[in-house]
Amino acid sequence: MKCGITATATPTSFSAAGGDGTLTVSTARECQWTAAAAGSWIQLGGSTQGQGETTVPFKVAANADPSTRRGTISVGDQQVGITQDAAPCAFTVNPRSDSVSADGGQKQITVTASSPQCSWTARSNADWLTIADGAQGTGSGAVRYQARATTGPARTGTLQVAGATVSVAQTSGCRYTISPASQAIVTDGGSGSISVNSDPGCSWTAASQAPWIAIAGGSAGTGAGTVAFTVAANAMGVPARSGTITVNDQTFTVSQAAGPPCVYRLGASASQEFPALPGGAWSFAVLTAPACGWTASSNAAWVVITSGASGTGNGTVVFNVSPNPAGNPARIAAISVSGGLSFTIIQDAALP
Repeated sequence: MKCGITATATPTSFSAAGGDGTLTVSTARECQWTAAAAGSWIQLGGSTQGQGETTVPFKVAANADPSTRRGTISVGDQQVGITQDAAPCAFTVNPRSDSVSADGGQKQITVTASSPQCSWTARSNADWLTIADGAQGTGSGAVRYQARATTGPARTGTLQVAGATVSVAQTSGCRYTISPASQAIVTDGGSGSISVNSDPGCSWTAASQAPWIAIAGGSAGTGAGTVAFTVAANAMGVPARSGTITVNDQTFTVSQAAGPPCVYRLGASASQEFPALPGGAWSFAVLTAPACGWTASSNAAWVVITSGASGTGNGTVVFNVSPNPAGNPARIAAISVSGGLSFTIIQDAALP
């Protein structure tokens, strides 16, 4: 007997993202069939051979190309058409911002396209920027642009590359010198000044790069000028330090002597008595400057520091005193703290 086969697909049209579909095969129970997809982007799931009526799942892969594509699924002499939408072209442009020196030169921008079929163009929006190579392309590629040298102030221009705006910043062509290049300041702080020399019309700014150095005058200027600065006193326990003031591309270094040595003291009491039983817990304060580090240690096994064995600045030492064993006489221990400090622990004698 002759077998008649009918094949349908649901759906038959897919977006560029692809998706899942179902192929329905209708025929007599004793009729055998074979299914095949034309095009690697249509993938049949399950068995591609069968007998009688059945359904076969299939998957349509994502379309990365900017063109509609058409394929078929064949079942016997039946062909089911599958259509998939074109994908919009997408481009990744890197970098999106760039910089060149005052001397100019060539730089490169890469274009990564979502499909080898995607076309793009590149052009300059500034008279000092020109496209040296890659004014147009298809698929992924590169654009080389040329920046003209400048003797003027910093400037910014843009390029249009594959629909994206690329910002190009060029540094100033002005030249600057400062005098002196450094200054030493005593522990108690002080002030100083920097002479700035440049051509007329060349602007500059001065900025401190350390919180303990402040610009007192001349934070900005044009041509020759002077920057005044002040330096705060160095705090107790802070080592010798160095900071900078930048004047455009010039760096002025400030060095300052170390702060006074650390001084430590204990809180209200320097000792504490404890009964033989049950012992107990106690704490005492360590007072010092914020930058001063310290340690605490017990000289007896029956006095255990439970927290605050070290710290920086003000802190608290917490310790525990064990019970005094029966028949043991009164005993004394100490917790030593940096700076020659000592907290005394006295525990009563224990009855036999």
